[in-house]
Amino acid sequence: MRKLLSRLLVIVAACVATGTACVGTGTAQAQILIWSLPEDEGAWVRFEGNYKQTQSRPQSNAGDEMLGWRSELSISSVGRTMAEFEGAEVPCRWVEFKTVTKVDDLEKPAGPGGTYLYKVLIPESKVIGEPNDPEGIAVTFLPIVKGYRKVGAREVETVSEQALGVYPTIAPVTYYPDLKQDLAEPAELSLLLATEPIATRAFKGSRTLQNNLTRSINSAVLWRSDAVPFGLAKFQVTLTREEKGLSASADEFKRRSLVEIDMSAIKQGVGAKSELPESN
Repeated sequence: MRKLLSRLLVIVAACVATGTACVGTGTAQAQILIWSLPEDEGAWVRFEGNYKQTQSRPQSNAGDEMLGWRSELSISSVGRTMAEFEGAEVPCRWVEFKTVTKVDDLEKPAGPGGTYLYKVLIPESKVIGEPNDPEGIAVTFLPIVKGYRKVGAREVETVSEQALGVYPTIAPVTYYPDLKQDLAEPAELSLLLATEPIATRAFKGSRTLQNNLTRSINSAVLWRSDAVPFGLAKFQVTLTREEKGLSASADEFKRRSLVEIDMSAIKQGVGAKSELPESN
């Protein structure tokens, strides 16, 4: 089972490789996971959902290989402080992400490498909650002052990046250059964390990366809501990987794998404490 989980995590990372696919080396658009910062100290939200993978096996009599696993993502506000950013002391917020991925019941302990912790210090003024700034310029990343990471039972590491790096191990979301609101999606969403449907805005976007041999497509629908800490209520992502021969045309790309992710906020609350308390 542990080997299968490790294999699945590798597939997710490889499925939409960007050239910066290692955890901590890429950047993610500011609005994907962090649309707003909650006022309550210790506010948190937890997502749960399913990952499903279809691996193409055109030469197999058994057909395509189908795999699935469960995932949990928690986002928590774990402290406020003043810190130097762009030459000035500014209000900042510690935000901690925790991802647990398993091939079966989420209530069971995760295997080695199945848990990721990522703690970052974010300048509060940089969280604007929209795809574009007031001047209409796309917000392509969310800067961080410093951060730390812990994978499974390994030691805590200091991260070197200067931008929020959640892809691919914290969440499969990335930078979507065409992200925009989709008015066709429902304006209200029913979630386990609320007794009544909550008001939302749906955003859609995709990113395609291609070379002479492979093409990867990351497409997402993101539901934004002020009723949920950090502003994200639900996300659905499809990761498609295609291949072709070196001399073949782009029309000859064939799908090799498809990963479908469906994650929804199920609980929220206050009183969160950092699981990396010494890393400040």
